[in-house]
Amino acid sequence: MDHGRGTGPRRAGTTTRLRWSVLGPAAALVLAALCLRGPFAAVGPVLGDVGDELALSTGALAVVTSLPLVCFGLLSPFAPALAARIGLHRAVLAGLAVLAIGIGLRSAGTVGMFAGTVGLSGGIAVANVLLPAVARAEYGGRSAAVVGAVTGSMALSASLGAGLAQPLTGLTGSAMGGLALWLAPVALAIVALALLTRARPQSPAPLPAPGRRTAILRDRVGLAVMAFFGFQSLSFYALLTWLAAVLEDDAGVTPVSAGALVAVAAVLGAPLSLIVPPLAARRPGQVGWVVGASVPTAAGILGLLIAPDAAPVLWAVLCGAGSGAAFPLAMTLVLVRSRDAAQTGRLSAAAQSLGYLLAASGPLAVGVLHELTDGWTASLVLLLVVLTGQLASGVVAARPGLVRADA
Repeated sequence: MDHGRGTGPRRAGTTTRLRWSVLGPAAALVLAALCLRGPFAAVGPVLGDVGDELALSTGALAVVTSLPLVCFGLLSPFAPALAARIGLHRAVLAGLAVLAIGIGLRSAGTVGMFAGTVGLSGGIAVANVLLPAVARAEYGGRSAAVVGAVTGSMALSASLGAGLAQPLTGLTGSAMGGLALWLAPVALAIVALALLTRARPQSPAPLPAPGRRTAILRDRVGLAVMAFFGFQSLSFYALLTWLAAVLEDDAGVTPVSAGALVAVAAVLGAPLSLIVPPLAARRPGQVGWVVGASVPTAAGILGLLIAPDAAPVLWAVLCGAGSGAAFPLAMTLVLVRSRDAAQTGRLSAAAQSLGYLLAASGPLAVGVLHELTDGWTASLVLLLVVLTGQLASGVVAARPGLVRADA
């Protein structure tokens, strides 16, 4: 009888530890991902206030909004090398620490704004690249669902950043104070990643040979994945930056309602990120998913072109649904077209480096066309051309096959 009574607590403790070993890493990764969009997505809705508080010109503010994407593109290639030196988990933890430092620096005046933006963007770039590889290292063949949860958390982060920017500014009395509050979730993520890293002692891995690091740039499958990632990123960030202005100017939506619609469009990525990766990864090819992710955005843009004031809510929702499905699909293609965690990291770095450099041109090009033409028609047509490239590259990337073993 004594033995039987002692078995229950032991079994309960074993079950609890087992559940934590399965769910704990995913929870830590999802919490980390929740910090990877909000810190810079929160800038756009309060850009005018930031300019007033820091006495920044319109040109300087444009640099502030474009800087994160440029940094993502330039710094992403260094993430796999960092992971090879100190381990995947430690590299993500280091990225979050740099993100926290950047948020703190951003509050320190004009110079701090630029230095902090570069710093937080560098930290985000490292975590962006390596979170799929960490998910694969933790969960192996079951990692698609975790990658979906991670990308969903990123989408939620973007929505929270955009939607809470004005309320947090009102709460703290300044735009800079509201932006600084993003230190709180980053601190929680650092604690969670530190606990996970402590439970995963890792020996530094040898750096890949230089030829292998660039071989992925010569692989047809890898290039298609990179192109799809780049086109969908360009479309997403251009819409995130300018959709509210299009709705205000062409559809007659009030500024508050336009901001709310952008937040709603962004948050659609969260549930879609939970659905798309596990379902898309079940089959050898994902062509149908590529088409399904491209058509809604095209329909939303066409609606804004042809009849913007007829159904502005529908056009925003369609744009959000398409973009919300395309990003987790791009992350899934990185996962299913690579052979192991190391190659996943290299492909993720290449896709995000080229992708974000391409994406950085999107908001700028849309804004310049609007300035030159004094309207949004040319800008929206440009986005339809981008969607054509997204569809074409996605079809190639979605066909069954893997990146070469030597890439």
